[in-house]
Amino acid sequence: MTETLYIIITSDRPDQYLNVILHCLQYRSTTKIVFLQVEGRPDSDDDPNITARSVRESVEALLAALADQGNYKYLAKSDKYYGREVPLREKYALDRAASIKQQYHSLKTRNYSMAEEDIHYSQLKDRLINIHRHRKESEYIIDVSAARKPFLSDILAIAIVEKFDNVYTIDLKRGPNFDEPWKSLFHELEYKKRGGNGYSYFQLTTPPIFGDCRKSILILNPPLVLTLLAATAVLAGLIITSAFFGNSNWFILIIGFLAAIASLLSLVSTVPKFIRR
Repeated sequence: MTETLYIIITSDRPDQYLNVILHCLQYRSTTKIVFLQVEGRPDSDDDPNITARSVRESVEALLAALADQGNYKYLAKSDKYYGREVPLREKYALDRAASIKQQYHSLKTRNYSMAEEDIHYSQLKDRLINIHRHRKESEYIIDVSAARKPFLSDILAIAIVEKFDNVYTIDLKRGPNFDEPWKSLFHELEYKKRGGNGYSYFQLTTPPIFGDCRKSILILNPPLVLTLLAATAVLAGLIITSAFFGNSNWFILIIGFLAAIASLLSLVSTVPKFIRR
């Protein structure tokens, strides 16, 4: 099944996004990449000039420079070298530079598409829920590798409550090299290697503690179906016992009272949430 990669963007530096994209093209069945820009976060100091489209164009420009000219291009507007291109043949042996160019060209020509989407912060929860509900049409990844901490907490909170698991991040075994940024790009990284050039790409929603917390929330706040089933079971017990003992039996009164309480609790605790969805 094909897979869509949704990348949460909070920076205009394309390098970090390119690494994620190339990993998914190389090791997964990704056929579509969506740059998801969230605007209007409370108390945000995000640059208003950064849009999903501008980031997508920067990623495409960086990949094109690497694949077509064999150059690294500075594309973050905050960088003092903005617009400058560095030929990789000046930084590597000629055969290694040619190999790097061919690697990027091979990935660039894969069958995939790119798109962008700008949404307001108030729409974030509903957008992620909608992505999850349509997973049967296409598998998906929500990538938070470059997301700032406030967004990360929001997304993980939504993942816990809505019970979806496809939140991923890339973990480099070394820090970024801002002096020679091409040395932090995909051609220098080795998947699942423990050494300095290694990296992993893992689900943030699979560790045991995360799973335990999710189960605890499910127990404390059962979904609508479970609560309605419980209320139905109690009511069924009321009907059965009424058939045997009659309506005036004290036991029937107790069962009826419990059935009413269970029904009210199921409606009060779950229906408002169901309506909000």
